[in-house]
Amino acid sequence: MAILRQIFSKFALIGEDLALMKNVRIDIDSTGRISNIAPNTSRDDCDEEFSFTHHLLIPKFINSHTHIGDAGLKDQAFGMSLNEAVGANGHKYQIKKVTRSRRIAAMRGAIIEMIENGTSACYDFREGGINGINELQEAATDLQIDLHILGRHNSNTDLKDVLLRCDGLGLSSPIFFSQEELKTIRRQTSAPNILVATHIGEEQQVIQDSLKQFGISDLLVALKYLDPYILIHLTVLGETDLIEIPPSKYIVFCPRSNAYFGLGFPPIDFFLDKNHLIGLGTDNVMTMAPNMLEELRWLVLRLKERNTPIDPIQAIKLITINPSKALKLQTSCIENGYWADLVLLDLQSSRTIFGKDPIMSLLFRCHFPEDVSLNLYHGEVISNDLC
Repeated sequence: MAILRQIFSKFALIGEDLALMKNVRIDIDSTGRISNIAPNTSRDDCDEEFSFTHHLLIPKFINSHTHIGDAGLKDQAFGMSLNEAVGANGHKYQIKKVTRSRRIAAMRGAIIEMIENGTSACYDFREGGINGINELQEAATDLQIDLHILGRHNSNTDLKDVLLRCDGLGLSSPIFFSQEELKTIRRQTSAPNILVATHIGEEQQVIQDSLKQFGISDLLVALKYLDPYILIHLTVLGETDLIEIPPSKYIVFCPRSNAYFGLGFPPIDFFLDKNHLIGLGTDNVMTMAPNMLEELRWLVLRLKERNTPIDPIQAIKLITINPSKALKLQTSCIENGYWADLVLLDLQSSRTIFGKDPIMSLLFRCHFPEDVSLNLYHGEVISNDLC
């Protein structure tokens, strides 16, 4: 489909501040990037076909941490411990017994679900060496999403070969390697265009194993020997460790996944008033639907329950502006020069009508894809029939 060159919306969340503006016209250039933003515009000056008088235009979401590869095992891990489900010999590796065609079909379905739920980009930990990367790339063929693969080497695959095929490295834990192996990984991933990410402090057993092996927590092991840019989870780390994290690191929380395994609530409130960029991910598709808005809603309510409420705009930044900055993307912000990756939400559906605040309607009432009137990727309208 051709690029949509102009759109008018009653409300829109504009710029890095996500400022709520009224009667906004967005112009899109021939490459699919935003070329002009005109608030307080008359609808009469816009193309009637793409003028929407009771809608909210928002930037699309970024899912900063997924495991799409186990999508073929949905709903099979409830009641398992974290180790039983996703450990070195965990249930997730039963996916190897699923046929290749079904693995790819399941992954493709999960990616389509993300697109339908307003995601423009995601960062996936992909096990299985080159074969795993190839399968995920095949699953994403022709789908309108920026899929960033953080691969993983194994005994049959050299790290250098993996890095040639993907965007970086996604490690389960630094404690699964020796000091020398971590130093080698650091040398091989030192180029500035290679992302390195790892799970940190997801459960107490990992901390205990790290203390036994290295004499320090897995966080300190990672910072000392690996120097990853993305730190994921931090669920059970205490303040003594948390204050050691440099502001230059990107921190990703997956609160629903932590709750699924009964691991507690991650220390999001510790970072809310600090200079760190923090974002959210949905983690394993085996256990959690890859729906960023549901992840955010759950987080907002849990923070309120903990007497550390988050400002709604600050919350929305966790799945838009923050990861866009941290990962140096040109998406998830309605700003000149950014990709026109946008979602137009109906504020007069059966769920949203009579709502007094568009931002509250987004946070707590809008359903995807039911309330989506337009879903744009790089300026093109995404079909309702992605399959």
